[in-house]
Amino acid sequence: MYFGSVRFFKHVIVCVTILLIVIPCVVCVTLAVRLGETEDENRELKTEVSEYRQQGYRSEYSAEELFTLYKDSLQDKDGFLKLAREYDEEAFRDAAGTEAAVPAVKNTEPASETLTAIALDPADFEDEDDDTAEDDKPVTGARPAYEALYPELYANMPEELVYNADMDYVYLTFDDGPSKYTDSILEYLRVYGLKATFFVIPDGSEECAAKLRKIADEGHTIGIHTATHDYTKIYASVEAYLEDFKIAYDRVFDATGIRCKLFRFPGGSINDFNTEIRDDLIAEMNRRGFVYFDWNVDSGDALGATWTEMYNTVLKQTAAANRAVILMHDYNGGWNTVLVLEDIIKALISDKRGYKLDKLTEYVKPVQF
Repeated sequence: MYFGSVRFFKHVIVCVTILLIVIPCVVCVTLAVRLGETEDENRELKTEVSEYRQQGYRSEYSAEELFTLYKDSLQDKDGFLKLAREYDEEAFRDAAGTEAAVPAVKNTEPASETLTAIALDPADFEDEDDDTAEDDKPVTGARPAYEALYPELYANMPEELVYNADMDYVYLTFDDGPSKYTDSILEYLRVYGLKATFFVIPDGSEECAAKLRKIADEGHTIGIHTATHDYTKIYASVEAYLEDFKIAYDRVFDATGIRCKLFRFPGGSINDFNTEIRDDLIAEMNRRGFVYFDWNVDSGDALGATWTEMYNTVLKQTAAANRAVILMHDYNGGWNTVLVLEDIIKALISDKRGYKLDKLTEYVKPVQF
């Protein structure tokens, strides 16, 4: 009798063993395939986001569609104004059907006044549950006290600023210097006849001043990256940021005679430390004429990326962009940045796409988060 026999149980054991092996293998293969598909989707999404950022867009919607969403659906004036800063001013003005100025990247008015600048029907933003008495509502026309600080701290920008056409341009930028690595970075740039941009943290020492002069004398752009790089301190308030910025600005001027026009926020314009003051701070720096640059290619050097990781990341992200602002670090990158720099330069200048490497100026359209 087969059922219940030794042979039967041997067959059962073999079948169970096979199932225990086959089923996990099938599950692993399925998960691996799905993971690969997810990674492909993520890469496509990152590429799409990169392209949108290059064009100044953050959404698949047109300006008119976004206006409709924010005006008729969300009824969120703050959200609308934030979105308007990221889009073309004329497109949103046309969508709104008004000649009122929509806040663009370079606001010339403080945020408190900007909120009243769009000629929309006030009823669109009324809160039905708002029982606040009219007399208790804040006066939106008051100018922030920090506007009066440092009356000499303004960038001398042209009234009509026309950006250069820079498709396939690559901009090497180095944060956190000058440092002991600066001379090596400058040497590689000199060998290949390239200009780059240094967002500096000047400490006021004569050694630092000498390196700043060397950067300037070799034709590179110097931008401000604050004096302390202390996130908690500089993002405590708009006033605190301006105080720190002024110190760095004066140190660069004293060392080189250059009045910097460009700057980079530590951590980028969007970070976990500046949430409370971000909009007001950006509006104030724009009002003073300064231009901030974020990045769309991150080498990862400050996070401890290896030579291989930095090389592959920079080339891959640059290839996905219409134009690239590459984040590297003079100090926090360490020797890894110095070691990989020449190989990255060689790869970029020999690429069939014909990249043109240059420094940032006020005539380069900013890459901003």
